[in-house]
Amino acid sequence: MKKTRITLNVQSRGAMSGVLTLGSLDPAFEAISTVDGDPVELDLRSVDFVEPAGLCGLAALLEALTTRSEAVSIALSGRNVAAYLERMDFFRLFSGRVSVHPDVSSLEDRERHNPGTLQELVNFHEESEIKDIIQRISDILESREYLLRERVAICSTLSEICGNAAEHGRSSFGAYVAVQAYDHIVSGSRRDGEEVIISIADGGPGIRNTLLRNPVYAEHTATDNDAIRHALKMGVTSTGEIGRGGGLTLVAQLSARNGGSLSIRSGSGRVTVNKEEKQRPRNVPDFPGTFVRVSLPRHTGEPHRR
Repeated sequence: MKKTRITLNVQSRGAMSGVLTLGSLDPAFEAISTVDGDPVELDLRSVDFVEPAGLCGLAALLEALTTRSEAVSIALSGRNVAAYLERMDFFRLFSGRVSVHPDVSSLEDRERHNPGTLQELVNFHEESEIKDIIQRISDILESREYLLRERVAICSTLSEICGNAAEHGRSSFGAYVAVQAYDHIVSGSRRDGEEVIISIADGGPGIRNTLLRNPVYAEHTATDNDAIRHALKMGVTSTGEIGRGGGLTLVAQLSARNGGSLSIRSGSGRVTVNKEEKQRPRNVPDFPGTFVRVSLPRHTGEPHRR
C-alpha cells in the first residue's frame, strides 16, 4: 500500500532556521483533504527546535490526520527534538495512535525535573481542567517577574480563551495548550532578551462559523480574516466566542508593550497584532479549529519588576 509522505516548510536559513512553527505545518494542513485511508508519514527530520506554537499546531494536525489515515507516523532526526517532545508529554498523548521513527521508547525512562519554566502539552475538554493550567501560567509569569496586575490581566484573558476552547472545541480532541519561558528571544531575530510563549489550539467550528450564528455579525463574516478582526474588537460577544468582551485586545496590548505579538488563526484566516498594534491578515491553509499564540518578550537590561 502506498504511503503519503508530507514534508514541512521549515526554514533552512535565518533566525528561524530549523524551528517548527505553526506556519511550518502549512503543507501538511493543505494535504489533509487528500488523505483518504492511506498511511501517512510526517517528515520532521528538518526540525531542530520546537516552540509551543509548533507543538500545539502539530497536535491539532495529528488529530486531523489520524481520523483520515489508517496509520500515521513521524520521522525525526537527532535526539534533541525527540527528547523535547517526550519532555512536553507529546508521546504520551499520542501513544498508540502515532508511530515514531527512530524508536524513542528509551526516553521514557529518563529522570525528569521541572525547571519551572514550562507547561507541558495538555489536552483538555472541560472548564474544570482550566484552573490548574492558568495557575501554572501564572507561576511561570511570576518567575519572570511580571507584575501582579499584569499576571492577573493576562491570566484572566487566557482563562477566557481556554474556556472558549473547551466550549467550542468539543470535537474528537477538545483543545491543547502549551507554554514555555525562554532565556532568549524565540520570535524573529535572536536578539538579547527573554520570552514567554503561550499557545492554545482547539478543534471547534472556528471563529467565523461561531459568529455566523448571530445575525448581528453577518456583515463582519465575509471571510475568516474579517471574522477574526471583528472578534478582536472590544465588546464583541457571541455565545462564548473567542474575543468575548475584548479580552484578546488587552492581551495584544500587553504583549505589544515590549515588542511581542498576538496571533490568531482560524479556518483560512490568520491575523497577527504586532507592536504597532496593527493587524496583519493573511490567507493560509485551513486550520481545523482556532489557534492562539501569545508572545511576551522582555529585553535584557530592563529593570526587574517587583
